[in-house]
Amino acid sequence: MNSLKREKYLKILLNKFQLEINWWRSINSTNLYAKQKLASKGYLGPVLYGSDEQSSGYGKQSRHFISQKGGIYLSLVIKVPQLNWQNQGLLTTGIAWQLYLAIKEVFHLDTQFKWVNDLLFKGKKIAGILVEVPQPQVAIIGIGCNLYQDHLHNELKTAGNLLTKIPSEKQICQFIAQITENLFEFIPHFDQSNFLPKYKKKLALMNHEVVLRVGKQIIQGKVTDLTQQANLVLETETGLKSFNAGEVTKVRNF
Repeated sequence: MNSLKREKYLKILLNKFQLEINWWRSINSTNLYAKQKLASKGYLGPVLYGSDEQSSGYGKQSRHFISQKGGIYLSLVIKVPQLNWQNQGLLTTGIAWQLYLAIKEVFHLDTQFKWVNDLLFKGKKIAGILVEVPQPQVAIIGIGCNLYQDHLHNELKTAGNLLTKIPSEKQICQFIAQITENLFEFIPHFDQSNFLPKYKKKLALMNHEVVLRVGKQIIQGKVTDLTQQANLVLETETGLKSFNAGEVTKVRNF
């Protein structure tokens, strides 16, 4: 199915939403394109941008994100009225939960989370989420998910595929539609934190000793909990500490 046909099929699957949909075979970055469009035209309503591959995909801290054919790369531009700097981490973890549910629904597979924005399958990263807020209460939700990419493990040892073969075009479109529908239904009440108890049960880091990098600071401790704002709670040598941002760079017994 070419990009135009996929676009039309997605519009049929998502016709109950007022949503503009744009799809490409290849683009530099869906998030970058979304930011440029938002800057030039302003927010006119929700838009879904997607591509079969990206030449300049990026993740946290502008790091390169492998975006070859065999994955899906989405950016949903949407208004999030209750969003602020304190609950952005909660939104990110909630998006991860909605992606988990979509994978379960369409592919019948059970994944796990690496706080704050990665999904794991069999110990390998299969998806990443990047939330950018270029305008107040307007979020660009970037999702990259490896379905089946040849030779992916050779390029990045920590990355893996969700599937053992390329899925059908129908499955791919159903998966994209399921993610999008989940997000539309979840975002209006994401700040209620209802998903957190289930999310915590799938948190691969729970009760493990980790090394957390926050800016230039390195913190070691045992993951004991998540707060109601989805902050990571570590038991450190100086007591319990909560973090709303950071990157887990090392996990023991993982």
